[in-house]
Amino acid sequence: MVRVRPAPRPMRMRSRRGFALIDAVIAGVILAIGLSAILSISGRALLMEQKGEIEIRAASALDELLSSVVTEGVEVFSEIQPTSGRFEADSPYADFEFDILIEAGDAGVPARVVATVLHDTGKKYTIETHVALKRGEEPDPVRYPTSPIDREARYEEERAKLEGS
Repeated sequence: MVRVRPAPRPMRMRSRRGFALIDAVIAGVILAIGLSAILSISGRALLMEQKGEIEIRAASALDELLSSVVTEGVEVFSEIQPTSGRFEADSPYADFEFDILIEAGDAGVPARVVATVLHDTGKKYTIETHVALKRGEEPDPVRYPTSPIDREARYEEERAKLEGS
């Protein structure tokens, strides 16, 4: 029986085999670097999104606190509402504590109001403003216009003025 030997491969073909393996290793390293960068960026983005959500809720809580001070009046607020404590469990601010400091003003001088909310993470948010005292004998007067307001007539007058110009 005659044995047939395969023809020897040229030197160039043998070196190509190792080159494909090196290509695969380099591609794997580049892929790993890219994936780790993406995971790192997405982790930071998630943390920033959570921080932003907490800051938005803190700003909303501060706005709600100041609105209630203005609505109730600085003179009687501390008698009607608590000036410190924790928000109710069913509110969107359940993970915040609050504190309101009211320094009464004199005649013609507005009261200084400082509202602070503290998140469970320890981050503190504070806002300071001045609120004028309610004036008049009646604390919450009912106000009605002296004459009925005809909005349609006003609209037509404005429209006629604009068309005439």
